[in-house]
Amino acid sequence: MRSETWHELLRFLETLPELDQLRIELIDGKIVMRASAAPFHNRIVSHLAAQLGQRDWDALPGQTLISGSPGFEPKADLTVTTFEKIADNRNPLPADRVDLVVEVVSTDKDSDYIKKRMWYAMSEIPLYLLVDPNDGSMELCSDPDPHKLRYRTSDPFGFSLDTTQFKLYPPKPRR
Repeated sequence: MRSETWHELLRFLETLPELDQLRIELIDGKIVMRASAAPFHNRIVSHLAAQLGQRDWDALPGQTLISGSPGFEPKADLTVTTFEKIADNRNPLPADRVDLVVEVVSTDKDSDYIKKRMWYAMSEIPLYLLVDPNDGSMELCSDPDPHKLRYRTSDPFGFSLDTTQFKLYPPKPRR
């Protein structure tokens, strides 16, 4: 199927009221539908959005992104940009208008650790923050190399994020 067809299908699915409660993304050429994230996940996103908002950035949860790299149209847990870059209200938001994306790992680690990281690097998004409540780790990636499809890890912020309110996911019950 052509890349444009996937994007058209995604636009159609987003119009269906029956799917309002689902997060619908295009990841690596596949339509992915997920239920709402768990409260700890959403709490981390909320705390990060509040801290970044205090620094005059616009922190947009669940914003759809697009670039010239086909087969992807992710909705980052948090997209950080400035008002000037979103003043035309374009949706999906072009990746070249994004300063930072944040992903909080849920159940599909492969998507956040590999597939989205690769797409964000290919799309040259300057910063990628990965928060993993499964083990309490955080990784800030910068200096995307679109040719090698990866980032270097560094500390470009110049300020610290308060993570004291972040909670680890509770252990999954045994079946």
